[in-house]
Amino acid sequence: MRQPFLSVHGAALPVAPQANHLVLVNPLLRGDLLPPEEALMEAREWLDTLHSRMVQGPDETLHAGMTALHGGLIQRRRQWSPEVWKRFCQELARKHPMRPFLHQCPFTRHAFERPRGYAGDAALIDYLYMDHAADELHAGREIYRYMHGQPSARSVRERRELLARMMDATAARRPDGRVLSVACGHLREAESSRAVAEGRLQELIAFDQDPVSLAEISRLHPGGIVRPVCGSVRALLAGKAVFEDLDFAYSAGLYDYLSDSVAARLTALLFRMLRPGGRLLVANFAVHPPETGYMEAFMDWWLTYRDEDGMRSLLSETPLELVDNVRLFRDSQDNVIYLEVTRR
Repeated sequence: MRQPFLSVHGAALPVAPQANHLVLVNPLLRGDLLPPEEALMEAREWLDTLHSRMVQGPDETLHAGMTALHGGLIQRRRQWSPEVWKRFCQELARKHPMRPFLHQCPFTRHAFERPRGYAGDAALIDYLYMDHAADELHAGREIYRYMHGQPSARSVRERRELLARMMDATAARRPDGRVLSVACGHLREAESSRAVAEGRLQELIAFDQDPVSLAEISRLHPGGIVRPVCGSVRALLAGKAVFEDLDFAYSAGLYDYLSDSVAARLTALLFRMLRPGGRLLVANFAVHPPETGYMEAFMDWWLTYRDEDGMRSLLSETPLELVDNVRLFRDSQDNVIYLEVTRR
């Protein structure tokens, strides 16, 4: 009797009866022990095998291949030194035939190409909010469907709904409530907010450096309570963009790109913009979500990840005597950490 192979997570998988079934083989991942050249050679052979199966396979083979790819990438990222991992991303993954194959997925390709000049733009996040799978051909469609269903994608959609609920809660507390969204993107959470739809806030300030994103917001929210403002984090920190008497200020995706020092300065600045009883909410992806390896290797999408201690450290420049309450919590996917601070 033939013996089962091991999956990328180490669990036994039965040998497939069909010749074209994708076997999820678990090679010896010892990049911390193997010399870098041997580790990279092993990784190349692994990618070669995986690519040859995926490129010929039906839908179920593609999905199994994406599972194997994600698992193998994150395992290597965690076990290898940062130097070996970066060499893998830049010298191997970027030049491997797997990359153009995966870039048939519009979400993966958009992140890598950065058409607006920076990572994580609003159009990219829209691929996670909306389902464009029907617009794609076979491989691109199935790879995109797989990415759209991943835990990090669910976290992004959950984040949007949380922000909409907090807007509504702000309006319930204060009919004259003022809200600020920093690095707002397309401000999709406003489209889910009843308070915004019914005009039960005094003002929702949509602050972003990208005029294209702000043009989309103006199109969706003409002449209402939403006020688009073009500006950067640098402008905020330099005092060139100032907002006051806010009841709710938040930043959903910006902190994933900020250094600790800049993030702490921005947190203190936004906190001071609150009036008494106002709340500040910042979100950050937690350390090494399961899609991290894929994002870095094939999307060239690198985030700054933080754990709970890292989020607490964001308050290092905030005047604690003015803080009424601090709350840290994770989303249902255990991927995003939220820091909520209420002003006394």
